Amino acid sequence: MKDFVIGLDYGTDSARAVLVNAHTGEQLAEAVHCYARWAEGKFCDPLASRFRQHPLDYIEALKSVLHGVLDANRDVAPYIRAIAVDTTASTPCFTDENLQPLSLKAEYSENPDAMFVLWKDHTGVAEAAAIEEACHNAEVDYTQVSGYHYSAECFWSKVMHILGTNPDIRRDARSIIECSDFITATLTGTTDPKKARIGHCNASQKMFWSEDWGGFPPESFFEALDPAMVPILRSMNADKYTCDKPYGTISAQWAEELGLNTDVVIGCGNVDSHQGAIGAGVAYKQAMINLGTSGCCMFVIPNEVLQGRIIDGVFGQAESCIIPGLIGFEVGLSAFGDAYAWLRRILAYPTVEILAKSQKVDPQTREQLVDEVMDNILVKLGEDASKITPRLDAPFATDWFNGRRSPEPNQMLWGSLMGLRLSTTAPELYYAIVEATALAMKTIVDHLEQRDIVFDSFIGVGGIAQKSPFVMQMLADAVGKPIRVSQTKQSCALGSAICASVVAGIYPTIEEAQKALCQPILRIYTPDAARRELLQKRHELYRAAGKFTEQHI
Repeated sequence: MKDFVIGLDYGTDSARAVLVNAHTGEQLAEAVHCYARWAEGKFCDPLASRFRQHPLDYIEALKSVLHGVLDANRDVAPYIRAIAVDTTASTPCFTDENLQPLSLKAEYSENPDAMFVLWKDHTGVAEAAAIEEACHNAEVDYTQVSGYHYSAECFWSKVMHILGTNPDIRRDARSIIECSDFITATLTGTTDPKKARIGHCNASQKMFWSEDWGGFPPESFFEALDPAMVPILRSMNADKYTCDKPYGTISAQWAEELGLNTDVVIGCGNVDSHQGAIGAGVAYKQAMINLGTSGCCMFVIPNEVLQGRIIDGVFGQAESCIIPGLIGFEVGLSAFGDAYAWLRRILAYPTVEILAKSQKVDPQTREQLVDEVMDNILVKLGEDASKITPRLDAPFATDWFNGRRSPEPNQMLWGSLMGLRLSTTAPELYYAIVEATALAMKTIVDHLEQRDIVFDSFIGVGGIAQKSPFVMQMLADAVGKPIRVSQTKQSCALGSAICASVVAGIYPTIEEAQKALCQPILRIYTPDAARRELLQKRHELYRAAGKFTEQHI
């Protein structure tokens, strides 16, 4: 029974680790590390939809969270069997010939294009459109793995954009690596791009890799887009590895750093939302909604049920994606919690500014007060919004603060607030934005059900699922299905731990490991019939607002 595993999860704002007993599922420790440079807003330009993260944020987080779970549990260190990791995606970074991110070189240390291009970076919108058109005109339409669309959030859009706009990177880049593969390569000491194992989920849903056409599209496809993409393609490992496969063993350097044995297995990297689905217990007809800065809905279907059909309007569709042996799907919202955070920033702005400049309290107290204000705004808004009597003519919103991901992708769409009056209150604004995100999820569910993709229920994970009854009830009412909130606070990290238990050989499959390690259900939200009827009518306003925005703005 002395087998333990560690799951690592790299999210948008922070990284976390959980130390898990691989037989009982007991979580012995949890650690979280916020990215310092990211927290300061460095290297980002929200107005231009540019979001970049420095690799030092990732490396510092790696040391911090691993020491965080291990240092207080030195007695189990000899029994750590495996470590697995997930990260946001697609989040790539250009490297030199030794797989070192260019931003770790002095001449590129302050260059955002030499850093990891975060999933929600939309600077490659034009390139995404060019890639999508090229796919539609090719002999094989490679966008069939992404709902016949291609997003600026995906890998090749980011590659093409930076190579086409930064001549220095175009000259000096020798390869490229996804964030999840960078963490696994770091832990194993891998420095050869050809030996860096690429996670299957990233490759199949965001990089056009498929066994159906022999791997990546041919070099001629990329050369027609930009010849500079071809050397990058050639530098990459041609094989892809599912989340139940080992990457290698921990390097001597990291084993010494962490006080671990050198036979600890490192699992292949995965996408955070996919790992979150595993950690939540995703299964056929039981979808998962991961509610964080974005909103991701993940589901799996046996191939014999799908019968080879390609579903349009999804963000990703691939065999052995999420759970090996099943067809995995991803759909979602580009902004979920980010939309709520936007309103919080707007409402908090004067208070935070006044507190920050106040000389009446000491700096430490000022910082505590600012944190208290920011922590409690959404809680108070949720409490008051839940008391509002729903009505058809209330203010309403669209949720596209960072464009629309599914089911009709359009990164150029704007979010909006409508039906405002002088009497409109802050809780009513919050209600409208929450309702918009719920109606966006309803739009996705309706789209899938029209294509015979049906679910019995959803599992909700993420901080919002556990902290906001108002949001979760609104979601259940909108989609018309029960939402079961998982007890685990770190579903993505737990999903990584589940995968670690498989790569260590403790369980034969992901499904067997899920049975032993997934956490119980904390709460179930069932749809309210009365509000659901009103939401159906409000959904018509939401759809009309979307058409108006697309056609006239």
